[in-house]
Amino acid sequence: MNMANARNPDKAKIAGELETMKSLELSARDLYTQIANDPRVDPEKIRNAFAKLAEDEHRHAGLVQEIIRLLDAAS
Repeated sequence: MNMANARNPDKAKIAGELETMKSLELSARDLYTQIANDPRVDPEKIRNAFAKLAEDEHRHAGLVQEIIRLLDAAS
């Protein structure tokens, strides 16, 4: 959070919620990657589906980070 957000509690709250959202997206990515890489998960189509989910979550986290950047820039 930058200084401008410290002066705007609503913006600071939104920024904090977005950081939480990004963290959840990255945690989901990590879990899906772990499942995708587990050779005990069968058939391979299921592992591939989890790999795709991991990619999606990674992309979502990037989008949330871009929103955070835009929010900070609007200060």
